[in-house]
Order: sequence, then C-alpha cells, then structure tokens
Amino acid sequence: MDNKERNMIRAKDLQAKGNTQKKISEKLGVCERTVRNYLTNPPSSRRKVKRKSKLEPYHEYIKKIIEDEPYYNCEILYDDILKIGYTGKISILRDYVNSRRKETLTEAVIRFETIPGHQAQVDWKEHGRQMVDGEMKKLYQFMMTLGYSRKPFIQFTTSMKSEVLLRCHKDAFKYFGGVPESILYDNMKTAFLTDANGEFQVQKELMRFASHYGFSAKRCRVRRPQTKGKVERSIGYSTTNFWPRVKDRNLGIDSLNDEALLWIESIMDKRIGGLPESRRERFEKEKQYLKPLPDFDLDIRTCIPCMVNRESCITYETNKYSVNPGFIGKIVELRVDSVSGEAEIFNDAYSIKKIILTVSGSRRIIIFPEDKEAIEKRHKIDRARLEKIRNRKSIKESCVDVEIRHPSFYDMVIDMEAMI
Repeated sequence: MDNKERNMIRAKDLQAKGNTQKKISEKLGVCERTVRNYLTNPPSSRRKVKRKSKLEPYHEYIKKIIEDEPYYNCEILYDDILKIGYTGKISILRDYVNSRRKETLTEAVIRFETIPGHQAQVDWKEHGRQMVDGEMKKLYQFMMTLGYSRKPFIQFTTSMKSEVLLRCHKDAFKYFGGVPESILYDNMKTAFLTDANGEFQVQKELMRFASHYGFSAKRCRVRRPQTKGKVERSIGYSTTNFWPRVKDRNLGIDSLNDEALLWIESIMDKRIGGLPESRRERFEKEKQYLKPLPDFDLDIRTCIPCMVNRESCITYETNKYSVNPGFIGKIVELRVDSVSGEAEIFNDAYSIKKIILTVSGSRRIIIFPEDKEAIEKRHKIDRARLEKIRNRKSIKESCVDVEIRHPSFYDMVIDMEAMI
C-alpha cells in the first residue's frame, strides 16, 4: 500500500470522528482539495503491469491451425513454433490451445444448430457378426437424423455397399415424408472419394442420386465430430437404449427394422436434452420445410456389363444364367438388387428378363424354360454347321495336292530342252 492510499484511509477515519476537511488537511499536511478527493474516491490497489506473453506473437498462427484441426497435437505444434522463434515453454502453449479448442468446438456446435429442413446427418454403426435370419452375418445399422428436430431413421443391413446406402436413403425420405436440403457425411468411401489431386469428391452414384432427389451431399471436416454430433448422439442413444433390448433375440432383418421404427416412435415425445421441446414437436415444424419426394424413384441397382457366351449364358459370381440365343456375342447389362437377391437383364434400355440370383460361388448353370427350346434349336444349327465344316475339311485333305508354279519356271524348262 502506498502513501496516497494510507492518507485516503486516514482521511475517512478522521471524517468519521467528526473532523472537518480543514482539520483533516492540517493533520495530513495536504490541501483541502486533496482531502475532498480522498473522501469522495475509494482507495484503489496499485495497477499491476500486465506482462506480454511470449506466446502472444504466435496466437494467430495457432488459432488458424486449431480452427482447422481442433485436436492437433501440441508437441508437433510446439516444434513448429520453436522453428519460427518461440522461446517459451510448452505448458503455456497447452493452456492456450486448450482454451482455443474449447471455443472452436463450442462455435462448431452453435454453427451446426440448423434451421428446419436444412440438413440431415448420416452415419453407420457396426454390430459385428450376429445370427441374422438363421445365418452368421455382419450386421450394420444405418442412421439418418434430421438436424432441427433430431428425428432419427434406423435401418439394419448386412452390407454397407453403395447400393445399400442409397436404398436406406430412399426409405428414410419416405419415412420422413420429404427430403432435406443437404446431407452431411463423414469419410465413408461410398459417399466421397479422393481424386488425382487428393481432393475429396462426391462419389458418382451418390451424386446422381442426390441430383434426382434434390439434396446436396456435404462432407464434415476432418477431426470435427461435433459437426455431425446429432447423428452421433442418435447412434449412441440407440446403442444403449434400443440395441440391448433386441441383441439377444433370434434376429431377422425385417422384424428388427420394424422394431427399430417402433422404438423411434416411443422416444418422439421425450424432451430433447438442452431444448424445451420434444422431437415430435420440432418435427411438426420441420416436416413442412422438407422438399417433396420426386414423382418416381431412381433405379439404384448395381449395373454390371455381361457378355453372352456361345452357350447363350451370362456369368455372375460364378453362376451362369441363360438368355435368348439371339443375344450370343452381345454385351447386356445386369442390374442387381443385392438386398432382395433379384436382378434384371437389359439390352440397351429394354428389359430382357428378371431373374432370382443363385447363391454366390455355387457354379451352377441355370437354363430358363423360355430359353431352353431356342437354345437347343441353336445348338442343332451350330452342330450342323460344324459337321459341314468338318466334311469340307475331310474332302480337301483327300484331294491330291498340285504344286502351283510361276510361268517363268516353265520358260526356263523350255530353254534347257532347247540347249540339249
């Protein structure tokens, strides 16, 4: 405490004892004006001189890195700023990075609190190998969550292939009764692939699908789980609340999906954490902002070009399937629905036939009744042609070979006889 602060305290004490300002000024040895200041202003502690942090010149540099990658390694960052002149300790850096990280993640959460109908988020949950429909299979859980209402859609599958992903989207849109403006994905390969420059691009099947249904496909930023935290929380909730109820049962895909939708209905009236409303209340507002479904569904089956061989069959997963022999030597398109196990064969835009696929790897030859007669007729014609070719070859081989020579040879022979 300095002398000024002491005088201010003494002045107030003297005033409390009934001394006039003149008397106080005489006792303290200061003028009356100073006494008035002492009595009207409270004593204040001496201002501390704020030291400039050694890290301050690097704040902007660090801030940009943490905004891009909130969980960037502090030791690597420490080595980086040492190279550009930092002389402080890593503890100061860690404190600053932790504060910036917290602010960045909080901003991300606020930024992704979306308006009705603006966004949905998609992700997968793997449940490992389970007994499904009487067979041991890998089981996956597709989840789409609407950003505003948090209303989820769940579908269990035994594959995460592109065709299955798109089918889950179609079923989700029908369940919601519309399509959100955009859908957010992580790094799933069925959604995004890297180009020659290492840049992420929307996978072509998803791009075609998004164009037809009228939404934009977006990829969340690396190491930013909060950007799709709504679907992450939905998956976490279903994993701890729904999955334990069904995991020990004799699972069937259809019944499992039916129960998942019933479970969703059971949670719709529960209040959302941190919000004053339930999913149902918010969905009532959101559904009117969803885009309408298109007039027809897009064909999302996997398309595979197949050559029709001499046996009038195409081959898929080691099995052979017959078509009309008129297509022998031509390339047709097999459109596979791996969920239903059905497929359709097309020649250009025209359907040749629908087929039920046989178990992969069976090495079976399936000749359909409608093709059998035409194939047998074609085989008879081919055998007759082959017989004719063999007969011609046999006749040719039985004939005496006659050597064909150039006319100049005979001129030479005549000249030689004349010389003799």
